[in-house]
Amino acid sequence: MKHRNVIRSLVLGLFAALLLGGCGGNPAADAGKPSEAPSPPEAQTEDAPKDYSKYNSYLGLYEQMKEMLNILDVYFTNVEHASDFAMAEGGDYAAIKDATDFYTANTYSLQKALDYAGEEPSYARVDAAVRALGDSPLELMKAISSLSVYIQFGEYEKDNLARAPEIHAAIWEPLKVFSTYYGEFMNAVDELADELDGEGLEYLKNEGLMILYYSELMLGSGGDIIDEVNAQIDAANQNPDEKFVLPELDRTALAPLFDGFNTAYTDLMAAMEDEGEQAKVFTGALSESAMKLYTSQVNALYFKMGSLAQALNDGSDYFNAYDELIDAYNGMVGGYNSII
Repeated sequence: MKHRNVIRSLVLGLFAALLLGGCGGNPAADAGKPSEAPSPPEAQTEDAPKDYSKYNSYLGLYEQMKEMLNILDVYFTNVEHASDFAMAEGGDYAAIKDATDFYTANTYSLQKALDYAGEEPSYARVDAAVRALGDSPLELMKAISSLSVYIQFGEYEKDNLARAPEIHAAIWEPLKVFSTYYGEFMNAVDELADELDGEGLEYLKNEGLMILYYSELMLGSGGDIIDEVNAQIDAANQNPDEKFVLPELDRTALAPLFDGFNTAYTDLMAAMEDEGEQAKVFTGALSESAMKLYTSQVNALYFKMGSLAQALNDGSDYFNAYDELIDAYNGMVGGYNSII
């Protein structure tokens, strides 16, 4: 099965607070938490192979929704969070351009994920959340796609924002449903993935797929470290009206996680140097280039983790190191998903 990327929950905090104000809690804070251990690969029963296509499709929806949230975070930083279109104080419509660069609306895969809700196997909590979301993710994706085209081709400059209210309305309508249920969907996927983690690891170990096995362990430890850092930052910033604080981190919980991460990295690199292990994972005409790319992604995560550890040891500002670590983590997740 595929892995989930980490979302920058700190970046999305302001947007989530605006979007979900008055809704009884903040599911976005949980949905965005960078704490999830990676999902396991496809496992088999004694009778027949397990089919994880529904789960993988839900993970695809999970990632697509987070990509939309990143764009909406920038959008509502520059545009008023209200039903009628208006620029926010100090907002710049052109500032939305970078967030929408290269945005691709994959409506087919999103619709497929939504259609899975009534199919087997049953993932009761996730299925219920998908039904509650209805077509709001699909309609929101279409609206964001229109926004992207409008900005990327400079139409907003040519018509002096004449279409901006129309696009804003197309975003706002599905957002009312989306903002109510997307947090529950993401939390439900996280819960489901946690349930399947042990199953996947056991399968990989029993099948002797050691590159995948140690990748899982490395990503799991890395995700736990990101989770712990994020939890401590959140704990230091409980009052949204106060200035953001970057706290000195308590290393008690982090130390064993760093040890586990380093051990998994060492074991993974040893497995990747074994030609027999390579042949189990990297196949086909592009196997050599695929292995080199994945190795670079693994090393990038290792080095960025080292940068964070060094910043913590030195007692220096670690925010940039933490932010770059998330990028590297997502890079390795993407590499892993491409080889399973």
